[in-house]
Parts: sequence; C-alpha cells; structure tokens
Amino acid sequence: MSTAAPPPFLPDLELLEEVGSGGMATVWKAYDKNRHEIVAVKLLNPELTTKRADLELFVAEERAMENIHHPGIVRSYDLRVFRDSWYYIMEYVDGYNFGYLLSRKRHLQQVDCLLICESVAAALDYAWRQYGIVHCDIKPDNIMVHSDGTVKLTDLGLCRTFRALKEGTQQLDVPDHVLGTPAYISPEQIFGDVELDCRSDIYQLGASLYHLSTGRVLFPKLDEEGMLRAHCSNEAQARDPREYDPSLTEGFCQLLEAMLIKDRNYRLAAWGDVIEMCAQVEKGGAFKPRATPGVSSVRLNSPRTA
Repeated sequence: MSTAAPPPFLPDLELLEEVGSGGMATVWKAYDKNRHEIVAVKLLNPELTTKRADLELFVAEERAMENIHHPGIVRSYDLRVFRDSWYYIMEYVDGYNFGYLLSRKRHLQQVDCLLICESVAAALDYAWRQYGIVHCDIKPDNIMVHSDGTVKLTDLGLCRTFRALKEGTQQLDVPDHVLGTPAYISPEQIFGDVELDCRSDIYQLGASLYHLSTGRVLFPKLDEEGMLRAHCSNEAQARDPREYDPSLTEGFCQLLEAMLIKDRNYRLAAWGDVIEMCAQVEKGGAFKPRATPGVSSVRLNSPRTA
C-alpha cells in the first residue's frame, strides 16, 4: 500500500498538514518554532522556481501581503528561500473560503452577502487609498471567513500597484501582465489597454456576489473564452438574481447592477460608494431606476408591485 510523501523540511517550521494546493503553490498549516504559533506556509511549486514570471508573481503577492496591515487582508510575515524552495509564512486563518462553502450550500442569504461585500470593500478601500493596489483576482475562493466571523481577503498574486507604498519605501515590483479568473474578470482586464483602478475590483466583487447569492456564475453555460467575450459584450447579460432566489430585495439587485456595469466610466467609482449602497440596502432601501448610460452584466426585471 502506498503512503503519502512526508512534508518537505523547512527550517524552524513543523509542517502539520496540507490545507490547499493549486497550479502555482501548496499551502501548509505549520507550527512556527520561532513565533511559537500556528501559521500558514505557502510553498511555490518546484517547477515554477526557474520561471521568472511565476516567481515574480509569487514575490509580488508576498510583498503586498506583508506591507498591507488590515484585519480584512491575510497578513504575510516574511519571504524565505531554502535549498531552491521559495515560500512565505503568513497568518493562519482557522476557517474556510466561500468557494468551499458554495460547494456545500446552494447559495448564501442576502444578509451574509452584504456582510462579505462590506468587509471586502473596506479592506480594498484601504489597500487602494493607502497603497494604490488593485487585487485583480477577487472570487469566492479568495475570500475567507475566520472561525471568529472575520472576513479576510487572500491571494494577492495578481495584484497591481500604481503608487509607491509610502514615501521612502520600495514600490512593489510586480509584473506588467495582468491575469484573472474568467468567471469574475472585469472587461478592462480583458482589453488590457487601460491602467486599472479600484473599479476593476468592484466589478469582480459584484460578479462574486452574484455567484454567492444565486449559486451561479454570471455566464454559467459558456466556456472560458465565451465568458471573456460575454463580460465585454453589451449583448450578454445574466438573469435577474431574483429568478434564482425570490427573497433577494430590489435594493440588493440594484447594488449588483451598479457594480457590474461593463463600461467602468459608469460603474460605481469608489469603494465608499459600494459601502454606502450596502448600508442603504441593509436599511431596506431601494434606489431610483438607473438613468446613466452603460450596460450591466446583470439584467434586472421591472420592479415588482405590491
């Protein structure tokens, strides 16, 4: 009978169990003998250590997570190299990501979606205003909830920065190309001909909230190339979220519509706008029908009458 390979040896760390893996890295739960606490260790897959672009993405993610101090963003402590193994030590989140939760539940209730939206918006508002950072890959898999209920954003491997961190500090060295996840990516990321700003992340969070609230991505019947085309085409619109969950309110659906406008010039322009709309929805409010130009990736039916 075959047995699992033992965890790799890393100095001053006792790797306890593998908690996640992907095409780029493996994440381990570990005991840090210097800090005397449980941490997470993200270990770059060995075959990628010789590929400059992948290594730069990995280093960029660690630097961003190390420099941003916000309770809503998973913190990295330091980057290390041992015998050609690249890894970094970060805060361990004793919980789960919302992609996992969606695999166990059909969808989330509106109140939970609003909590996620406000938490992520507050964290990214800080990252954008203080450091000029755009996450570039917001999706349910990258949003975690700690056992104490705190919502935390992780995986900044594709992030871009457009300002120096602070006067006298080193600007993040990130690669020029920007990638993303087809189900959630913003139209301007696909076009790649404009400098990204926080509006791109607002679109991606809107796409994530649509998935969380309905149990379906925006364009579920399309392959990856088809999804990319749909995000950019004014002819492609997802169904009204209330067709999947009639309990969703008019105000919540209007929030999604505003976050998912394809032309970023008509999309919500700042994280403060997102947070303000969330607050109004929580109070039971709805908004006047949108009169500004711009097609949204979600189509809303006419408001219902009592």
